[in-house]
Amino acid sequence: MGLFSGHSRDRYGVIFDIGSGSVLAAIVHSNATQSHPTIVWSFREHVPLRSVDSMNQTAKAVMTALVNVSLRLDSEGRKALALYAPGAKLSDLQCGISAPWSYTVTKTINYVQDEPFVITNELIEEFVFTTQQKIEEELRENESVSDLGLQIITRTTMDVFANGYRVMEPEGEKASEMALTQATVVAQKYLINVIEDMREKLFPTAKSRKLSFILMLYCITRDVLSHVNDVCLVDITYEATEIGVVRDGSLRYCTHTAFGAFSLAREIAAVTNVPLHEAFGYLHSDRPRLFMESLNDAKRVDIEAIFGAYIERVSELFHETGDALSIPKKISLHVPGKTETLFADLIAQAAKRATKLDHSLANITDEIYKQNYKRDPNFNTDTLQADSALFLAAQFFHKQTHCLIFEYL
Repeated sequence: MGLFSGHSRDRYGVIFDIGSGSVLAAIVHSNATQSHPTIVWSFREHVPLRSVDSMNQTAKAVMTALVNVSLRLDSEGRKALALYAPGAKLSDLQCGISAPWSYTVTKTINYVQDEPFVITNELIEEFVFTTQQKIEEELRENESVSDLGLQIITRTTMDVFANGYRVMEPEGEKASEMALTQATVVAQKYLINVIEDMREKLFPTAKSRKLSFILMLYCITRDVLSHVNDVCLVDITYEATEIGVVRDGSLRYCTHTAFGAFSLAREIAAVTNVPLHEAFGYLHSDRPRLFMESLNDAKRVDIEAIFGAYIERVSELFHETGDALSIPKKISLHVPGKTETLFADLIAQAAKRATKLDHSLANITDEIYKQNYKRDPNFNTDTLQADSALFLAAQFFHKQTHCLIFEYL
């Protein structure tokens, strides 16, 4: 196996994962002949697990964490890469940004004519331009979003339909009806400025690719659950829960609530009078409700009320599908490492409350492992469970050909 970036099959890149309550930096080696990448080095810094009055406090803590992991990357990460592959060059910087620091907005434009017309590249480009304008106009008109100081970081055309059918190569097709769906990712401007400043200082020649985590989750889900066209994406981070609705293989709508695993732990700690880190540890157990057995009846009722409030909050998200339809029956779930038992149960209950139906859940990290890592006898599954977002981001970096073509701005 070639170890140097000059080899056409090998790429070395920096990965950042900016979550709602933590920041990861990693160095990844991707060889095109292998089913999965090698994680050369990684480090995740969590924001202090403490009570907060607003997301602004968390935002400042995330910024501090980003600076800290960048410094560790420049020292420890570079040394690890030099030992792993002397002379290797870091050619790419991939940054995935979760809610609430990023928003993924989709818009569909329909075009109908009485007489059939020929779809040309010029017509598609006009559609893309019009769709982008409408998205940017909506963002400007949305005061709650515009006040955040957002900038566009990624654009992609989700799909093109002609006469109701998806067409992979629409140019030259005849149609009387055409539809195009465009996705645009916006992120906190101050966050992007820090990332770009860091890249210019530490990795000036690396190509910068920034996008939302939900878009990465969408692409990986399309890859590992290739037989599923309709699916609801659910990404749970420390301070947020984000969903994406996929219909006919296309991401149609995204929304989130600023409440995640840390948020849940704070409320449990307040009821049980235990330290926050201990309450957070409850969520990581295979029996996450075991701690309730030592509580009195009143406190058990309070804990169940906390879980019930989260179920209701997510159930309300599931009603926001962007159309008149319910969420799909299949759910692609991404959760913080080792919290699947609890959150799979809570999400299943929320989905049933929203639709009155039972839903099938797939832990996307498990699916990545089964298809890409299981046959590797040297792979340590404990590392996969420790940081699930790292492995999803690394697999996205490894798979260069995606279901979408991204325009990184």
